[in-house]
Amino acid sequence: MFNFKNTLVCISLVVLAAAAGYGSTIDIGSVGLWAGGTIGLGSEVSVSGIAASGGDFSASKDARLTSIYTEKSVWIDKGSVVSGDIIANGKIQATGVKIGGNVSAFSDFTLPRLDILEKTAFGTEDIYGKSRSTTTLLAGDYKSLSFSRDTTLNLSSGEYNIQSFWMDRESTVNVDTSAGNVVLNIAGSFSTSRNVSFANTGSGSLQINIFGQDFWLGSGSSLSAVLKVFGGNIGTDGSVNLAGQMYATGNIWLGNDSQFTYTPAIATAIPEPSTLAFLAAAGFYCFTAKGRHPKHT
Repeated sequence: MFNFKNTLVCISLVVLAAAAGYGSTIDIGSVGLWAGGTIGLGSEVSVSGIAASGGDFSASKDARLTSIYTEKSVWIDKGSVVSGDIIANGKIQATGVKIGGNVSAFSDFTLPRLDILEKTAFGTEDIYGKSRSTTTLLAGDYKSLSFSRDTTLNLSSGEYNIQSFWMDRESTVNVDTSAGNVVLNIAGSFSTSRNVSFANTGSGSLQINIFGQDFWLGSGSSLSAVLKVFGGNIGTDGSVNLAGQMYATGNIWLGNDSQFTYTPAIATAIPEPSTLAFLAAAGFYCFTAKGRHPKHT
């Protein structure tokens, strides 16, 4: 199993809009995209759900966004639409952008940090799937999982503790959650080529925890999961379809024409207790946004 240290216990994002005469609390569990570093979006990217970052937030032209919270600055290109709020500690550049909520630049808040977790164990068996093959794996400990093009991987409920994951193009991962969540704990990198589909069935969810490395999804791929990357980045190529909740202590990048949909039904504020060991910590981590919040129409 895994040994972890320095985990979080409870996090809330608190936004105070005193000048507007109201206050609201946003729990981190309601944040769709969360990055300790930057969040960057290519052109025509859609994000349905709150995006929060410790670094700069940027979106290229014709983005469709919900609400943005960042400790740094915001830059959004022309033709974009933000249906909710933009709250930033730095400047906000959004010329030619429609904003439906409140806007506050040069605020004063601190985004909560996810402590970096360390994973120390995985299996010794390498699994390789040759082209046009089907592999069925029960939950357990493995070393590397590597699959050639046009392959199928079947996963069932339980925990998979592995070193690394690679899947080549035109492949499918069937995720059966009928008996509970499928949890992938990955000590190394997770990456796919283009047109890789994760097909979930059952009432549970796919949960992916990556430790010390990056997550990458190739163009045209699809994934619905609670994804947490500790000590690394989340990145995708273009035309990727994502759903669920995605955290990275590093940066997040979504390529052109990609979509992300926050899915409250599968989102979790913190990783599963069965997967992570928790250490008690006092109080809450929060940020407080202050300043004027003019309404944009």
